[in-house]
Amino acid sequence: MTRVRNSPFRENRETVIEEDELNKALNQANAIGNEYFRLRALAVLSLLRLSGKRRTEISWIPLENFKVESDLLNVTFALEKKKRKHKKCPRCGTRNPVDSSFCKQCGLGISQVPIAFTSKQAKSLKAFPLSDPLTQNILRYHEYLSSLNPIPKFWLPSGKSVFGNYFIIPDRHLSDREVFNIVRDSSETMWPHLFRETVASDIVKQDNSIIAAFKVQKRLDLEDMRTGFNYLQRFARDIIKREEH
Repeated sequence: MTRVRNSPFRENRETVIEEDELNKALNQANAIGNEYFRLRALAVLSLLRLSGKRRTEISWIPLENFKVESDLLNVTFALEKKKRKHKKCPRCGTRNPVDSSFCKQCGLGISQVPIAFTSKQAKSLKAFPLSDPLTQNILRYHEYLSSLNPIPKFWLPSGKSVFGNYFIIPDRHLSDREVFNIVRDSSETMWPHLFRETVASDIVKQDNSIIAAFKVQKRLDLEDMRTGFNYLQRFARDIIKREEH
């Protein structure tokens, strides 16, 4: 299970999020006095639990990426793929493998050219039923944001406190750390990546065959299939242990 440093509550935790634990966090979020902070905390916990997305992937979703269609809430996530190393030829701009001594296009010597990094983005559409109470938490927060003037660009807009008043910055989004803090303030025992583990566990509990690894990869938008098998191995082993007892 995930290890989180500097926390006696999270170190070497061996279980995913149970329903009672999630409800306790939701109740604590629901007790927040400020309406905006209350709705935001409930929405963050709910989207993490439904999607299993990384905090990076939920922190900068444009508000327009939330669409209600039929009986579903469709959310489009932007996924940043792993960075790729290359050597870019200063003469023709061709990207070459990092061990290249000469440009494959123009033949220029590039042994001394520094290694550069590029990252690609992809989109992933996830659908959540409107009948789910967690989806309703997201919708209530979305409706609140949509009522503001100006309407924020991001569903988790940044903000600042001035003399006790909080002002939303409509064209900036929260940082990863701020998303982490929203979860931390609602629970001493939960953190964002644990929701990802929990969603993977949901899939394996329903199907602990080898196909589950592919289902986990698709649900969590994993780039490396081996990660899906890691989840399968971990949670299928836990399921077998419970059945044996």
